[in-house]
Amino acid sequence: MQKRRDVWLSTVLSPKGAVLALVLAAFTFGAITTFAVQGMARAASDEELSVAEVYANKAAGIVRVDVTPGPGRYAFSVGPGRDVLVPSGSGFVHSSGVVVTSRHVVVGASAIHVRLADGRVLRARYIAGDPDSDIALLDVDAPAAGLRPLTLADSSAVRVGDAVVAIGSPFGLASSVTAGIVSGVDRTIMAPDNSPVVGAIQTDAAINHGNSGGPLLDVHGDVIGVVAQFMSASGGNNGVALAVPSNTVRTVVTRLLSRRARTDV
Repeated sequence: MQKRRDVWLSTVLSPKGAVLALVLAAFTFGAITTFAVQGMARAASDEELSVAEVYANKAAGIVRVDVTPGPGRYAFSVGPGRDVLVPSGSGFVHSSGVVVTSRHVVVGASAIHVRLADGRVLRARYIAGDPDSDIALLDVDAPAAGLRPLTLADSSAVRVGDAVVAIGSPFGLASSVTAGIVSGVDRTIMAPDNSPVVGAIQTDAAINHGNSGGPLLDVHGDVIGVVAQFMSASGGNNGVALAVPSNTVRTVVTRLLSRRARTDV
């Protein structure tokens, strides 16, 4: 045993052994360092962001949607016999050239424009809409570099009490941010065509006219829902707003884009 120990020590202490030891140490340290850095990167991607950080990271992907009313333009009901015509709404970039918004914001419009976060105003074209979910897609002719797509989260993982951020254009005030929590899940709301939208997410974040079509974001800056409506006896925010869940949005958007692809062929 002593002989083996002496041989090992003589090998390590020899010039060649010293070099070998240094190489092994550097490799081991490098591997550990690489693993640690990768672990930190993974942890950072899951890190919860502040409201300010969500806004800073995601506002560039959110647009104001302005419409010129046309015949049959949908008026938003704020109570029995009280309909208002909202000239603007909100939306967000889903992919290059495609913006998601609420159908009731754009249906019946004779012209549609989107205002990007950098102030540019671009003409938009209505691609398609789904009256059953009140989701619509717009085609925007803009360089890919100017459009910042947002990511759709898994809305089935949303829990009551989760923090949320809403970014949109209430009363035409572009890039406005409010925050709150998820007040309820699995709500059922009625689309403008009286179709039930199940799984809606309720929030107490301040939502007003013009927020429709904008994203409801989680603490990672991912979209968990599309703001659809709020409940109010006065026409103003009362802390009860509802959003179409992102899983429904994903299904509808995929279907609408597939229909568009078949039409374009």
